[in-house]
Amino acid sequence: MSDLLNTGKSALFAFQRALNTTSHNIANVNTEGYSRQRVNFTAQGDDRLKYMEVGQGVKIESIERVQDQFATVQVNDATSTLTQQKTYHNLASKIDSLVADESLSITPAINHLFNSIHDANNDPSSIANREVVIDSAQRLSTRFQTMQDELDSTQAEVNDRTRQAVDEAASLAISIAELNRRVMAVHSSTTYKASDDLKDQRDQLITELSELIDIDTVEEKNRATNVFIGKGISLVVNGTAQSMTAEQHDLYPDRLKIQIGNDVLKQDISPRIQGGEIGGLHEFATTTLHPTMQEIGRLAIVMADQLNQQHALGLDLNADAGSELFGTPLPQAYSSNRNSGTGMIDATIDDTSALQGSDYLLRFDAGVLTATRSSDGVVTSGTIPLVLDGLSVSMTGSPVDGDTFVLSATSRASGGFNALLTDPAKLALASPLATSSAIANLGDSRISDARVTDINVATFNDPIDFIFTSANTFDIVDAGSGTVITAGVTYSENSPITVNGWEISLSGEPIPGDTHHVEPNLRGRGNNANGLQLATLQQEASVDGNNTFNDAYGTVVARVGANTRAAETRTDALESLLSNAVDRKQGTQGVNLDEEAVNLTRYQQAYQASAQIIATADTLFQSVLSAIR
Repeated sequence: MSDLLNTGKSALFAFQRALNTTSHNIANVNTEGYSRQRVNFTAQGDDRLKYMEVGQGVKIESIERVQDQFATVQVNDATSTLTQQKTYHNLASKIDSLVADESLSITPAINHLFNSIHDANNDPSSIANREVVIDSAQRLSTRFQTMQDELDSTQAEVNDRTRQAVDEAASLAISIAELNRRVMAVHSSTTYKASDDLKDQRDQLITELSELIDIDTVEEKNRATNVFIGKGISLVVNGTAQSMTAEQHDLYPDRLKIQIGNDVLKQDISPRIQGGEIGGLHEFATTTLHPTMQEIGRLAIVMADQLNQQHALGLDLNADAGSELFGTPLPQAYSSNRNSGTGMIDATIDDTSALQGSDYLLRFDAGVLTATRSSDGVVTSGTIPLVLDGLSVSMTGSPVDGDTFVLSATSRASGGFNALLTDPAKLALASPLATSSAIANLGDSRISDARVTDINVATFNDPIDFIFTSANTFDIVDAGSGTVITAGVTYSENSPITVNGWEISLSGEPIPGDTHHVEPNLRGRGNNANGLQLATLQQEASVDGNNTFNDAYGTVVARVGANTRAAETRTDALESLLSNAVDRKQGTQGVNLDEEAVNLTRYQQAYQASAQIIATADTLFQSVLSAIR
């Protein structure tokens, strides 16, 4: 009877534990990250009698935490990738709306400026028309500056969110390490205590960490889960978490770097960051925000330079040479705060047509400056001064080998794009040269307006006559002295003729003796030749030799738009992937109320039956006692 009692007692205790476990599952059906627990039973050891074996009841072999490690890894990976894409798409959409917004876009302002120049050319003496040009130039300046302000604001947002995300990731790492210590303590304890709920809490924190950054995990024999980021950089090892911080970049004053380690030894892991919100912020900054800043800044510099150069070749209403229409900032250079020397980079823009929309990482070694273009990694090296993509790079002070610098010519240029002209009379629409044809000409030959190519030629202001000596030839004559400069030039209709820093073309059917004259325009009035040249700049491929101003900006809009749409497509696909991974994990690890209800009924019945075994044993025992009284 004692065997019967022990058997019933073992069953009663086992099914009581099973009921507790099932109830625990039901109670945590809505607990995020909870993994259901399963009771595994085993038969109690046999009591061997002669020629027979008598069972001793049941015992709980284990309470198993149901786990699908592959599904868990899939969920974490999908969570990390999806959060990265969502973060990128959210910010890229903001830039897409910014550059394409009609009220903020550069393109309408460019068109308005050149339309106003066309109108002014129709009546170059009209002050009202000139004022519209001045106003249009100011509008363009405002658009460039507003664009830079918005991009700077987005950079500040990226920095703020990066700091918050890194701080949150560091806090999660500390919590994971603490849970590791508790799980390890339970595992090594001689008095076993359940650690399944601690593991669930730890896994949930790891999933939350995957929303911030891509992770890899390795479970050790001591039941600790080590966490790695950046493809091999340890963040949590056993019960210790590495310190992770976001700090100001050594070279870029407006950017951050992400470091891991203590104050004695820190490692910049920014280039290795992937996944999660932090990875999305990094991807957005490097592939969309910074290139957009660079390209719009380059456009501002090229526009200012091309318009200024052409404007300088004309005369205003006071017969003065044209002054600058727009101002742009000089290239900016930053020295690493780790440099040992006192060297400073100085750079000027020599050729805007060769300018690239990129920063440069510079390194000094043994008198040689090596420049790596950040946009594509192209390396250029040479002695100082270094000629680089339209830039001339020199150095002052005393650099030390290994010193590094960043040169930025375009990234913030649009913020310094300023309209300088305020007086409409200062608009230089007239050419400094006047062309005319002799009244006595008998043919129908004509001379074009003069186009200035180099106003600094010493003989620029010398008056020149073009005198036809036959229907097919003409002489170029110094009108002041009568000296023939070039005789017998073959006439080719509408072909450019270059003289003394300017060029003209002749057309029509000349008769010998026909004469055409070029002389200084002393009044600054009477023609719109320079205004016409200003207007043609809208159609010239001035940006990198391939794109007009509008084309260059359109390329920025198209690139940002394409990236945004691609991110949206990837986000949709990744949401489906994550949903499938979560469903698979929940199907294995999640609490199924129907299943638990069945288990509850089954264990309840078994518990009641076990109690009946004990009651039966008690009845039999009482019968024995009654028999021997």
